[in-house]
Amino acid sequence: MAATLIAPFSGDQVALSTSAVLLYTSTTACSAQSQEQLIVQNNSAIVITVGSSDVTDGVNGVVLPASANASVTIPLRFPGVEVYAIAASGTPDANVVRA
Repeated sequence: MAATLIAPFSGDQVALSTSAVLLYTSTTACSAQSQEQLIVQNNSAIVITVGSSDVTDGVNGVVLPASANASVTIPLRFPGVEVYAIAASGTPDANVVRA
């Protein structure tokens, strides 16, 4: 018997750097009644910070610690909202899933 998905999911690995990288922009269908969920996971050995376009290393966002398999779920209720991330050093990957 095949599994049936309840909601559409899509995911990517996004390479980060020490400059803010755009992870996702909410769709035009996004609203308070039909919100999107964005899950960002850090399973790298480098700290990453997730936030808006003004995110910097450890500032203006949610810090996801290194080597902790940490994640944050971000509810998106408005179209055109941009979510960024930045690495403390190097070029780690962030796992990004939209649900």
